[in-house]
Amino acid sequence: MEQLSEQLIIDRIKSGAVFEAFADTGAFSVRIKKYVPAIFTAIHDGHQVDPSIAGKMLVSPEERRFEEDPFTGDIIDTCSISLRLNHSRYYYDVNRRPELCIYEEAWGKQVWKEPLSGEEQHRIRAHHRSYYRVLDVLLSSLEKLFRHCIVYDLHSYNYARLYGNPPLFNIGTHYINRQRYDSVLLHLAEQLNYIELKDYETRAAFDEVFNGMGYQAQFIHTEHPTSVCVPLEVKKIFMNEKSFALNKPVSDRLFPGMREALATNALYFAGVITGKQFEPASFIPPSKS
Repeated sequence: MEQLSEQLIIDRIKSGAVFEAFADTGAFSVRIKKYVPAIFTAIHDGHQVDPSIAGKMLVSPEERRFEEDPFTGDIIDTCSISLRLNHSRYYYDVNRRPELCIYEEAWGKQVWKEPLSGEEQHRIRAHHRSYYRVLDVLLSSLEKLFRHCIVYDLHSYNYARLYGNPPLFNIGTHYINRQRYDSVLLHLAEQLNYIELKDYETRAAFDEVFNGMGYQAQFIHTEHPTSVCVPLEVKKIFMNEKSFALNKPVSDRLFPGMREALATNALYFAGVITGKQFEPASFIPPSKS
C-alpha cells in the first residue's frame, strides 16, 4: 500500500481514482476499490502512538488495547470503500469533538504523566482534522454520484463486566432519522440475526448497550444530512478481552457473516434510498485468490 499526503488522497478521491493508501502522517488508511454509496469505517481499531509523545503516556499498551477495538479493521478491509484508523483512541479519539479528542482521564485512568504542551495538542488535533477532511470529501464525492450514502461505523465492546445478556450486535440510533431509515435499520438487524454461531446467541438490538452518540455520527448527521451513519457495536466474543488473542473458531464464522450482512444491507440501502441498482458483490467484492 502506498503512502500519500492528505492532499494527494483528496485529489485522488475527487478524480474518482481507485486506490489504497496510508496517510503519510500514519493516522489512517483508505481503500477505494469501487465508488458505491457505502463507506465502512473502523475508527477505534488503531493502537499506534507517535513515538515522540509515547513516553508521556501513563496508561500501558495493555490498558490501551483493552478499550480499543482490535480486529474491527480486519472485518472491513475487504469492503469496496473503507477507512481505518491506525492511531490509538488514547492518543486522540476521532469519535469525540476536536476540542475534546485528547483524553486527560479515560475509563477511570489518568492518560498522561504530565500535561501536554500547546504545540503537542495542536499537532495531535491535526490528525483528527485530517481524518474528517478526507471523510468530508469522500462523502461529498459519493453524494454527487448517488445523493445519499450510508456509513457503517464499526466498533466492538467488552462485555464480561456487564450484567445480564447484552446483545451480540448493538445498533445506535441517536443521530439517525428513524422515520426515513427505519426499514434500513430493521433490514440490517435481520441480516445480522441470520449469522449462526455455535454456543452463542445471535441477537441484534437497538440502543441497548450504546446509543450511537459518537462524533462521527454527529458530524455526518450535521454536515451531510442526505447521508446516514450507522454505529454498530459487536460484542468481543471473537477475542479474549484480557489477552487480546483472537478466537479463530468464532471469528472464522462471525467475520464473514458480518461482511455478508453489511454488504446485503448496503445493497438494500442503495436500492431503497438512492434508487440505484448494483450487483450483489459491489460493496464487498469477492477475493481474487
